[in-house]
Amino acid sequence: MKSRGRAIGSAVATAFVPVLSLVSCAIVALVWLRMGRNEGIKVLLAAAIPGLYYWLGLGSPDVLLALIGAAVLAEVLHSQQGWSRMLLIGAFLASLVALSVQWLSPDMLREVINLLLDQGGLAQQYNLSASDQEQLRLMFGLLLNGVITGVQLIMLIVSMALARWWQGLLYNPGGFQQEFHALRLPAWSGLVLPLVMVVVASGQSWLMPVIPVLVVPHLIAGLALIHGIFGIKQYNSFWLGLLYVTLLFALPYMSVLLVLIALADSLMNFRHRLAPPPPPPPRDGDGES
Repeated sequence: MKSRGRAIGSAVATAFVPVLSLVSCAIVALVWLRMGRNEGIKVLLAAAIPGLYYWLGLGSPDVLLALIGAAVLAEVLHSQQGWSRMLLIGAFLASLVALSVQWLSPDMLREVINLLLDQGGLAQQYNLSASDQEQLRLMFGLLLNGVITGVQLIMLIVSMALARWWQGLLYNPGGFQQEFHALRLPAWSGLVLPLVMVVVASGQSWLMPVIPVLVVPHLIAGLALIHGIFGIKQYNSFWLGLLYVTLLFALPYMSVLLVLIALADSLMNFRHRLAPPPPPPPRDGDGES
């Protein structure tokens, strides 16, 4: 943040390395959050050069889409709309991406699905007919595209958290922690995911890629709730680390649990229920002899 040139150089250099594109997104978001839209656009345009190279030269738009997403979400945070609004807007935009971008080539997708059906033994285990296998291939393809988009959204949110943490570290110590601990999705958002699942089950399979994407905001909100409870109760951080280790080794089950508690929290506000009561107001005459 010492100069625009350093920010641009760092953002461009890290964008050229796909595994470091998360850092590039965080740099773009940090400049946008701290310096505003005008400076943020300048850094974004420079960092988009590697993204354009990967898209036009290699057919991979993920770096460019991540940088644009970081700019959009940074604008949401910069306009004081909060983390819950940012997560929902990010999920909406990622849903559009999941429905319009095919991450894997048809040949690679076919190989992955055949690996699951044939070598995974699903076709033999459930005695699937040829038509059933073709339908399952279609469903797997749509779901896998949504899962890849959901992972991209998680990485984008991590980059936003990194940018906000940097901003708090430099200019507002403790600010990011307060924001994240208070993250809670609105009650209406808990109806969208079940509604989409019902629509997909009714035969609208084209919406299948949206389901993994819509899980992401609730997954992040569930983690934020756990962090908030640990902050309220002053629990030892060892148990929080153990939670992440468990999440690593039991990802599907822990993810479902976090999503469920986030859905419940959107209705019941657990932080409010667990917070200590405020001290009573002083009575007249206190301290007088």
